[in-house]
Amino acid sequence: MSIFRVATLGLFLVSAGALHAGGDAGYGSGSSVGLSAATSNTVAKTLSRGFSRCENVDWVYRYDCYRLVYKRSGDKLRGNTAYSEAQKALDLVENTLSAAIAQNRDPGTKPKRRGFEVYTPVKPSALPRMKQQTRKAIQQAETILLRAPEEKQVYYARIANALNSNKALLRSALLKGVQPGSTAVRLAAVALHRLVGLAG
Repeated sequence: MSIFRVATLGLFLVSAGALHAGGDAGYGSGSSVGLSAATSNTVAKTLSRGFSRCENVDWVYRYDCYRLVYKRSGDKLRGNTAYSEAQKALDLVENTLSAAIAQNRDPGTKPKRRGFEVYTPVKPSALPRMKQQTRKAIQQAETILLRAPEEKQVYYARIANALNSNKALLRSALLKGVQPGSTAVRLAAVALHRLVGLAG
C-alpha cells in the first residue's frame, strides 16, 4: 500500500472517530444539554408569564390556554434527559388538562383563536371541577420536583416556584367574593408577573 493511501486511510479513521465521539456526547446520553440555570429560568418564565396571560381569556377557554402553556414549557425540555423529572411533572399537568378538556368539551360553543393558538371551550358547569383538577395536578407536579435527586434541586427550584405561582393565581379566583376575570384576579396576575421578572 502506498504512503499516500496509508495517510488517507489514517485521516479517514481519525475523522470517523471524532464524529463518533461527538455523536455519543451530543445525542446518546443527552449530557451535552444537561442541567443549566438558563434552561430552568426559561421554563419558569414560560410557565409564569404564560399562565398569567391566560387570565385574559374567558374561563370556558382558559383551561386549554393553561394546557398549551404547560405543553410549551415541556417542549423546552423535550429530549434533555437531565430534566427527566421536570419533564414528567409538566407532562402530568398537560395530560390532566387534556383529559379534562376532552371530557368536558362544550360542542355548542365555537373554539377561540388567539394569535397562532386555538382554544377548545369547556362546559361552564364543569369549571369548578376543572379548577380543582388543575390545582391537584400542579400540586402533584411540585411533589415530583421536590422528590428529585438533591443535586438537581437547585435547578428545579425556579420551576417549582413557577408552579407554586400558577397554583396561587388559580386559587385567587376561588376566594369568596372574587369572580373570574375580576380586578382582584388581574392585579394578582400582574403582581406574580412582576415577581418572576425581578427573580429573573
